[in-house]
Formats: sequence, structure tokens, C-alpha cells
Amino acid sequence: MKAVPGQLGPMLDALRKQHGAVELPEPRKPFELIVWENCAYLVDDERRSRTFASLRKVIGLAPHKLLGAGAKKIEAAIRDGGMQPPHRAAKVLRCAEIALEFAGGDLGAALAGLAAKPRRTLLKRFPGIADPGADKVLLLCGLADAPALDSNGLRVLERLQLVKPGQPYAAAYRVGVAGLVQAGILGPQAVEAFGLLRAHGREPCKRTSPLCPACSLRRTCPSAR
Repeated sequence: MKAVPGQLGPMLDALRKQHGAVELPEPRKPFELIVWENCAYLVDDERRSRTFASLRKVIGLAPHKLLGAGAKKIEAAIRDGGMQPPHRAAKVLRCAEIALEFAGGDLGAALAGLAAKPRRTLLKRFPGIADPGADKVLLLCGLADAPALDSNGLRVLERLQLVKPGQPYAAAYRVGVAGLVQAGILGPQAVEAFGLLRAHGREPCKRTSPLCPACSLRRTCPSAR
């Protein structure tokens, strides 16, 4: 089953009316966004923002500053960011090492100078960055117009049966993104769609016990029926 482009526009209109303008808290520089993803684990945006701000204040976000600080200082700065602070600190430190080794310490400039395929290859060297993460970095940092989805947004499309439920995540993700592309949802519209779908997937279309009566899509959603 493929995402139906003709249905995506009205769906996003309904989500826009329900959620309004969704502000994304993520930083818009590639290396900072990668650190944002790695400095905290299984926490909400507010707590992740606090953890990221603590790291910025205590150490800084430049790769050479993180590498100079070392794992223990990074761990102390990001302790409030969820489980396994030592593991998270090691990932942040590894991000700094990769940025220095493969991007000369300036990931944004390095990515801007690469073609599409090597650009993705470089991003996927970083901890936790697979194809969805690479799409997110490229879109939110203005390096590509192609859309991105997180797991919450993809779940919305699956429940609407715009993406076939039950298939492997990578396959479902590709179908969802392809549907957005076919609908012409690119660039700033793709950023808005990322935020709206994520917000809706978090609440009301959450993973367990979705709040279907509070959903603006309930009348056309097969899962709600």
C-alpha cells in the first residue's frame, strides 16, 4: 500500500486547525542537532532542552570543546537527561570525534560541500543517525527539501492506512516519505508536516490508548472506526 498524496493535503489542513503552529525545539545546526539527539534518552522535549542547555553552558557545543572536556565532565553536564548518563556521554564524545575527524570540526560546512549521497554517508557515521535521522538533520538544517518523519508521525500515517501497518519500520518509513514527496510537501511545508504529524502522534494518536474522540481525523480514520 502506498501513501495517497491526494489525502495528505486535507489531513495536514485538519492537523493545522487542531494543533496550530507547532514550534520545533530542535537546534538548526547539524552538529548541534546531532548532539541534541544523543545527549538525552527517553525524555520529553522540555527535559531534553534543559539537558542540551546545560551542556552548552557548562562545556559548549563545539567539537573541540567537548573533546577537551572528556567523558566525565560531559556526563556531569547531561546527567538530568534520562537513563545511562555514562553511555550518553560516550555518545556525545564520539560525535565530537567524528566531527573533528571527518568534517574538520565544522559539520555544517562539510555537509554543504558534499553531494547528496556522501552527505548522508557522513551523517550516518554519527551515533543514532540512520536514514530517518539523516533526513531530519538535512530538512531541519535547511540542507535538503525532502521530508522527514519520526516514529510518532509515521504511526499517524499507519493508523490512517496511508501507510500499510505492520511492515518493517524502514519500509514503512520509505512509503510515508515517498507519499509526502508525491504530494509536493517539501521544504518549509515538510518542516511543518514533520511537526504536525509528530505532535499528533504524541497526543492524541499516541502508541497506546489513543484518544480517538479528541482527534480531528477520526471521521476518516479506519483505526478510529
